[in-house]
Amino acid sequence: METGKTHGQARTEGADLSGESGWVTTDVAARAVRVSPRTIRRFIERGLLEAKPDGEGVERRWLVSVDSLHALRAARTESAKTVREEDADIIPDNVADVLRDMAARIEARTAEAVEMRTRLELTEQTRSSAEEEARRLREENDRLKAELEAERGKGFWNRLFGS
Repeated sequence: METGKTHGQARTEGADLSGESGWVTTDVAARAVRVSPRTIRRFIERGLLEAKPDGEGVERRWLVSVDSLHALRAARTESAKTVREEDADIIPDNVADVLRDMAARIEARTAEAVEMRTRLELTEQTRSSAEEEARRLREENDRLKAELEAERGKGFWNRLFGS
């Protein structure tokens, strides 16, 4: 038998033996569980996955135990099956309830939008009325100033006795 020759498929980088217990990177673990590497790190923080640090400083990364990864996958699959089996007859009612709830919320939002639109129109009318009143008062003020200046332009005796 020749030595130095490998048989089968090559290991992917970042993974120890895939068929045996070992350690994989968070990227490999994320692909295995079909979540993001960030979610894998959260699972590690929560203690749902066994992991150990590898490297130091900016090169530090987490290696996840393949056994704990298998256990997590099994637990997630089992909980999904349990939900599907127990709630199979409830789902149509829930969907109907969800649709009714959504319809009610849409109606409420539509009513709010109509009320806001009405308020906006009233505010616009009020602003227009206020601007018109301000323009009328400015014109009256200008007219009164002009009359005052005309009266001041007359002499004292003309204002006293009128002319």
